[in-house]
Amino acid sequence: MIEEINGRIIQKSPAFCVVECGGIGIGVFISVNTFQKLPDTGDSVHLLTHLHVREDLLQLYGFSGEDERKMFRLLINVGGIGPRLAMTILSGITVAELIQAIAGEDHQVLVRVPGVGKKTAQRMVLELKEKIEIPEEMKEFAGRAVIDPQLKGKMDEAILALTTLGYRQAEAKIAIEKILRKSPEDLPVDELIKLALRNV
Repeated sequence: MIEEINGRIIQKSPAFCVVECGGIGIGVFISVNTFQKLPDTGDSVHLLTHLHVREDLLQLYGFSGEDERKMFRLLINVGGIGPRLAMTILSGITVAELIQAIAGEDHQVLVRVPGVGKKTAQRMVLELKEKIEIPEEMKEFAGRAVIDPQLKGKMDEAILALTTLGYRQAEAKIAIEKILRKSPEDLPVDELIKLALRNV
């Protein structure tokens, strides 16, 4: 098992890079999020990796951090999700956004990710909700969002307003949740939207 790779970037694109190690160029599949964190071509790089083995193929997947690799390994154990789709998912949404969507059973956010349909989103929530590690700062709100319909309705209205203004649903959701964690629950929707606009 190849767990990490250190070398020099000799080629990179949003989905793939080549790392030179000891005179050998090793191809590594990556997500857009990892691509954005890569150094310039010619510079040194360190990537965590996962080696996917098939009868006729060996593919190496690279990650900028352990949180992304851990989520990748969870995703490929969900029915219908292979390594390529897992990387597509991790390119369309950050790990933090994905955790929030799964913890809050937010299928609408998940189906907006390229390659994820309604059934795949349902399987992701069903199979991963009990497996993901939810950061402490998300736990309280994740529970409230599911059990409090009034709060969820206010949140959905604010998110709709932000997406109408052109913001991505996932980033709008994070901004709204951040405000609600710090503000009273009876905060009017219009005030919630104004405060959220300062955080997106």
